[in-house]
Amino acid sequence: MPQRTLRFKIHQDGRVEETVEGFNGNACNSATKNIEDALGVVTVQNKTAEAFISNQSEKLKQFNKESNVTF
Repeated sequence: MPQRTLRFKIHQDGRVEETVEGFNGNACNSATKNIEDALGVVTVQNKTAEAFISNQSEKLKQFNKESNVTF
């Protein structure tokens, strides 16, 4: 399992910048939802390359269950 990291930078004007590492797909949204809700309104969200990685092995397992084809 990769290391998962949440980093916060608090600016002098009160803005909070959050950086999330080690999460694939939308897992970062689930991991940070409660924190973001507590901090306030999210104004900008920039996705990293990790956000576009899907869990192919889970999709493949589901496909194998639904068909008689094995990969």
